[in-house]
Order: sequence, then C-alpha cells, then structure tokens
Amino acid sequence: MWQLAGIAVIVIGFALRLNPLLVIIAAAAASGIAAGLPPLAIIAAFGKAFNTNRYVSAPWIILPVIGLLERAGLRERARDLIAASARATTGRLLLSYLVLRQLTAAVGLTAVGAHAQTVRPLVAPMAEAAAARADPGVT
Repeated sequence: MWQLAGIAVIVIGFALRLNPLLVIIAAAAASGIAAGLPPLAIIAAFGKAFNTNRYVSAPWIILPVIGLLERAGLRERARDLIAASARATTGRLLLSYLVLRQLTAAVGLTAVGAHAQTVRPLVAPMAEAAAARADPGVT
C-alpha cells in the first residue's frame, strides 16, 4: 500500500505548482523507496526508462542551444531584421509563420517550429517589431 505514496507526491507537487519534471522524479523515487528498493535500483530504473525512451533527451539538447542563441542576441537580431524591412507587417509575418507550420505539418514534421523553438525566440520579437514600426505607441 505504501507504494502508492508516489501518487500523493504528484498531487501535492502539482497543487503547489512545482516543476512537473521534478515532481514526477520525486514521485517515482518516493514509490521506489516505499517499495523497499535500494537507491541504486531506483537509479537503474530511471536509466533503463531513459534508454528505452531516448526521444526524451531531445529537449535537453534543444533548449540549451536556444538559450545560448537568445543570450547571444537572437531576439534583438530578429527584431532589427523586421524593423528594417518596410513591407513586413505583423499580419504578413504571422501569416507566413502559419503557412510554414502548415507546410511542415503536411509532410509530418509537427514538432518543427513549436513555441519554445520558434515562437518565443523569433516570431514574437519579429511581430512586436513590426507592430511597433506600424504604430510607435505599441510597446
């Protein structure tokens, strides 16, 4: 019965709005400890799950690269590029992004251009720059 302690950890962690990845790891560790597994067996179970689901490692590679690009000024470069373009409006920019997403989804690439990889670092600053160029009162 104590093996279900992980469920309580999940409920409490999500109620406190903690990081979901940390909550799930803590719940798995709590269930393993409650089941009487030694710490090395719990870590081995995490490792086995990681190896069987290698796609989980993709965000750990992509997100730091995006962070480095943002730190190097990717947002500012995107904003400057759109501010210098006379024909780029917010509507045209967002429409072109929509067309790009639809084309990539049509060929099965649904994860390309998602929020974390494209919208936040590129599309949002470009749209803000286009809106600010059209109406300087927009901030």
